[in-house]
Amino acid sequence: MGGRRVTDFKRRSQAERRAETRNQVLESACFLFGKKGYADTSLGDIAAGCGVTTRPIYHYFGNKMALFSAVNDVMAERVLAALSRPDSNSNEHVVTQGWAAFLDLCDDPHFRQIVLVDGPNILGRDRWVSSAVTSKAMELLTTGNNNPKQFHSELKSRMMMAALAEAAMMIAEAEDAKWAKRQAKPITEELFNYLS
Repeated sequence: MGGRRVTDFKRRSQAERRAETRNQVLESACFLFGKKGYADTSLGDIAAGCGVTTRPIYHYFGNKMALFSAVNDVMAERVLAALSRPDSNSNEHVVTQGWAAFLDLCDDPHFRQIVLVDGPNILGRDRWVSSAVTSKAMELLTTGNNNPKQFHSELKSRMMMAALAEAAMMIAEAEDAKWAKRQAKPITEELFNYLS
């Protein structure tokens, strides 16, 4: 056994079980917060969704708001992953590619509910402003910006992000999202050019 005691294996497997339970709770919460919204989802619903009691939820997350915050972190990771893989073979600007990637995420109604509807209302706009997603988006939006005034750059970036969030909701709620994306593309490109 290479000097390891049996208790080391038990400890590790218990840690793995805990991590698995935590991930199951998070997965159930992502699904239910996305499907029913924050207000209509109880911790009991989330626990039942993954076959546990509410006790592990309180143990790992503390309360419903902290769990919802963790769910938003999961969604933020999806956004960061999408923004971090621009296509170097594409003729489109990296901002346009990032916008298209974000719209693809918004095709998922669960993502929209969590990120665009409940997130800002439940967690507050300060969390969004200081998030890693916002930092990455602002980095993309200000790339190549020769304006030395930091305030102007940040103001333009925030204005663009607010406009894009509203546009994403409108496109996602359209009867034909693909058609809406095509219609929005020249308008958003015009906005990028105007504010950059």
